[in-house]
Amino acid sequence: MTIRMQRDEAGIVTVLFDRPEKRNAFTLDMYRQFGETFDLLEDDDSVRCIVLRGSGGAFCAGSDIGGFADERNGGEQARTYAQITLDLTDKLKLSRHPTVACIEGACVGGGLEIAAMCDIRIGARSARFGIPINRLGLTLDFRELADIVALIGSAATLEILLEGSIFDAGEALQKGLLTRVVDDNDVVENAYGTARRIASGAPLVNRWHKKFVRRLASSVPLEGHEISEPYQCFNTQDYQIGQAAFLHKQAPQFVGR
Repeated sequence: MTIRMQRDEAGIVTVLFDRPEKRNAFTLDMYRQFGETFDLLEDDDSVRCIVLRGSGGAFCAGSDIGGFADERNGGEQARTYAQITLDLTDKLKLSRHPTVACIEGACVGGGLEIAAMCDIRIGARSARFGIPINRLGLTLDFRELADIVALIGSAATLEILLEGSIFDAGEALQKGLLTRVVDDNDVVENAYGTARRIASGAPLVNRWHKKFVRRLASSVPLEGHEISEPYQCFNTQDYQIGQAAFLHKQAPQFVGR
């Protein structure tokens, strides 16, 4: 397995890309493993936060170009390939659980697209970013473009794609691709510190906030039942736990109900 999953007692799950000899570039089999992993996690109420990271000092160098001749040989085959891989990575984008990208080394091409789907993106100062596919004569399709444009806007997206350059973490932060930049030696602890803070919060509330923020990105007006949904938190056991803990100056121990 080149997509590995690890759990801890706090409900933090690590999804590790483990193909360091290729800077964790994804094969089609890795995309399938990725999708299967997120299928397993989606219905698991014990999950409080998911951390994505790569092994060997790199996040992900995108899709493995070595397989393109067999898997993307011509427009129709490439379209089928994209439908398969994007359906699988969309499981990350649409996950109800909070997600954190811990980014070291290369974060380019499809790797940058995966990072962009995460809720919080923490980059090491030496990490490198870009989508230099104009050097290969390739385009992003509309689904891929939509995710990047939604995150950083049209102008920054075109700058990345038209120049095709590799840029540093400071520029990635300025463009909005990163939430924060930290020193290389601190990036893992910073990412897991973030995950621990998320995991200590009420999981239902975290999932609701993800759902609400995603819904607000739509131009369709909110319906009455949607406007009422935020008030459902007052009917949860977690609200009672949180209120009592606050009054007694204790740390709440949420149960996700």
